[in-house]
This record gives sequence, C-alpha cells and structure tokens, in this order.
Amino acid sequence: MAASAEVEQEILRDLISKWISLGLEYISGTEGVRAIYIYAANEVPGSTYVGIAFDKDGEIQYPARARGGGSQATNLSAHLIKLLFEDLAEARHSFEETGVPPPTEYRVYFEIGTRKLDVQLSREIIYRGTGKAPSVDGFTLWLGDRAPKL
Repeated sequence: MAASAEVEQEILRDLISKWISLGLEYISGTEGVRAIYIYAANEVPGSTYVGIAFDKDGEIQYPARARGGGSQATNLSAHLIKLLFEDLAEARHSFEETGVPPPTEYRVYFEIGTRKLDVQLSREIIYRGTGKAPSVDGFTLWLGDRAPKL
C-alpha cells in the first residue's frame, strides 16, 4: 500500500509541476498576475476537461483575457490548453500502468509571489449522468461568484 501511495504522489507531483510551469511560462511578463487556478475533470476517457485561469489584479480571468486579449493571446491560450490536456492524458496513462486509480477532479491553486500550492483531489463521480458539463460548471463549483467569466 505504501508503494502505491508513493507512485501516486510521484505521478501527481510530475503532473502538477508541469501544469504550474506551463501557467508560469504562459503568463510570463504579464503585470498584475498573482495566482494560477487549474481545474480538471477526468471521470472517463473521452469526457475530460482541463481549464486554467489567472488572478490578475484581483479578478480571476481565463488565459487570453489575462494576457490582454487579441489573436496572439487566443492562439497561445489554445496551445496552452492542448498541452495541459496532453499532460493529463500522460498522467492518466501512468495511473493505469501502475494500477492506481486516477483522481476524477483536480483543483490546483498556485500563488506566484509566495509559491504557495494548494491541491485538492477527488475520486467522486461529479458530472457523469448529471447533465452538468465540467467545462462550464467546474470553476463555478469550485470558486462560486469568483469564477472566471466567458
């Protein structure tokens, strides 16, 4: 059992580290960004969501808006999301290879100035069969009124 917990922690450390690094790279040079929020739902293959948002000047914003908008920010944002999905798929594969059940939900908060990291995981089924979509409801369930707006 201890080996299983160690493997799980190693996979999670690798995944979260990649996600935070991508977020930091994306937002590099952007003034007023204080924190990164990453939300992922991974209940079943083919029904997966990963989103990232940034606390900029006290407002939580999706990537393109946090970088000021425009086509370049939108293109970079799409590439960022693609990489986040790839990292999640790689982690899911690692979980499957080792026989450790993957989390179904990830809530990651990283405060840039203090490097404070808070990771909340769930293995509950939240979306399957409910009609709710993690792409719409995930950040809202987590952050309430502070969730980023489209």
